[in-house]
Amino acid sequence: MDTDPPRPPRSAAAPLPAASEPPPPAATVTGGYHPLALDPHGEGGWGWVDQMTDRLANWLNPILIKEARQALKSRQFTITFFLLLLASWGWTVMGVILQSPGIYHVPSGTAMLVGYYFVLTIPLLSMVPLAAHRSLVAEIDDDTFEMLSITRLSALGIVLGKLNSAMLQMLVYFAALVPCLAFCYLLRGVALPTIGLLIATIFGAAILLTTASLLLATLAVNRAGQIFALLLVVGLVLLGEILCGAFCVGALLSENLRLNGESLAALTAFFLGGFSFVVLFVKAAAARIAPVTENRSSPLRWILFAQQLLWITVIATLAIYYEDAEPLNFGSMVVCGYWLLMGTLMLSESPYLSPRVQRHLPKTFFGRMMLTWFNPGPGTGFMFAISNGLVGIGILGMLGGLAGMASYSTFPLTFAAMSGGYLLGFLGLTRLLTLPLLSRFGRSLACPLVTLAALLVLAVLIPSVVTVVLTGSLASQYQLSEAFNWFWTLLAAFDNNLSPQIAVLILTVGLVILCINLGLLFREFRYRRIAVPARILAEEGRRRPAASAPAPAGPFDAPVV
Repeated sequence: MDTDPPRPPRSAAAPLPAASEPPPPAATVTGGYHPLALDPHGEGGWGWVDQMTDRLANWLNPILIKEARQALKSRQFTITFFLLLLASWGWTVMGVILQSPGIYHVPSGTAMLVGYYFVLTIPLLSMVPLAAHRSLVAEIDDDTFEMLSITRLSALGIVLGKLNSAMLQMLVYFAALVPCLAFCYLLRGVALPTIGLLIATIFGAAILLTTASLLLATLAVNRAGQIFALLLVVGLVLLGEILCGAFCVGALLSENLRLNGESLAALTAFFLGGFSFVVLFVKAAAARIAPVTENRSSPLRWILFAQQLLWITVIATLAIYYEDAEPLNFGSMVVCGYWLLMGTLMLSESPYLSPRVQRHLPKTFFGRMMLTWFNPGPGTGFMFAISNGLVGIGILGMLGGLAGMASYSTFPLTFAAMSGGYLLGFLGLTRLLTLPLLSRFGRSLACPLVTLAALLVLAVLIPSVVTVVLTGSLASQYQLSEAFNWFWTLLAAFDNNLSPQIAVLILTVGLVILCINLGLLFREFRYRRIAVPARILAEEGRRRPAASAPAPAGPFDAPVV
């Protein structure tokens, strides 16, 4: 029978080290110390890398980490990525065959780049915005915002996490086509600045579409709204594909766009405008999911104000450079339509301010005089849109009048009076009609937008119907009775057939409607700054015990962002 070997007596075993003896060094345990060995105490090269990686992971948005893991492991991403690789390989083979044997002698990089453009834009401009939209809609359906509200994540952090995850997918898709772009450059016929501008345009359009999709996801409050929002996203994707393709293929790759000083200045203004809309969409999406007690309007109004300054600067620069008033008239029309839309959206805001918002209102008289229009509320939003619109239109009109610029359309001051009158009239009527509806059925974005759309359609139809009833046929020439037909009036203004008397009539009617609205605005202007409760001050003092003393109050004395 096999038996276990006899154990040595305890006395024969190696003696245990005494308690006073130091432990053996790490070199005796690991067999030696290497300068790049991973040290749990952060010593050495790899220990430093490990610590920096941990800090970066803690700094990253947890929504980004979650979304990136889910997106990169999803079946949709896997299928799209491999289809992208297959399409790029297929176009490489097909393009080389179609251009052979001239590809050995004739520069063929542009023709190959056109095919790679379509291969890259399908996932970037289509799949990524739709996936981001669906991801945020799923968060709304699952009511995860209530759980996230108790964490340290803000509404802006949630939206940025979704956006950063979409941008990470864009980078992965782009990395798959980098060798193809290098192959196009080696084939000659396309310059590196052209390739760089093409990539920047595609990425800018993709980010703009993604942020717009995230904003539309926050507007859907029920199943029908989600379906309608999805249709809007699909429409935006198709529009973005068409416009981006028209610029990249029709102007950039066909060499119709020369990269000189004028074109670079125009592209810089274009990208700045696109970036401002990206910031606006992100802030608006965060405001939609933020708690109602927060100030969700003032940051958006500052962005709108910055966009107005950018637009006026670009239009004025173009008019002065070319010494032509056509950009000024076009700019007045755009300013009118821009503030008409934004003012209509601000009419859906609640007129009641929470105590948290009232604690940050302007305290001084000068601050209330200058910053009251930035406070939340439909009345302040109405006046904010009216003030900015009239100032912007007036600047463009007076610039054309003072400079005496030539124009093939109506004189800039006449065009400005017409645009200002339409802004006052349509926005004022929209507010008057929606006041009882919003107080009766609650605040919603649909009510002011539907009201504005109905007014615009009726303003075109009613003058024509009246003319048919009175004369039996439509008017063949523009006349005074068509003054409120904004579509025909704009055509007449651009054809230099608009008299100053009609523009003054439109402006006068708009001022009358404004005076009626002014009598219903004073309730929101009674809000004043309230003191912060002692309990909140004590809690903030415990959070920041070493904070310095507050700075003296300035003329405005109110953080608005």
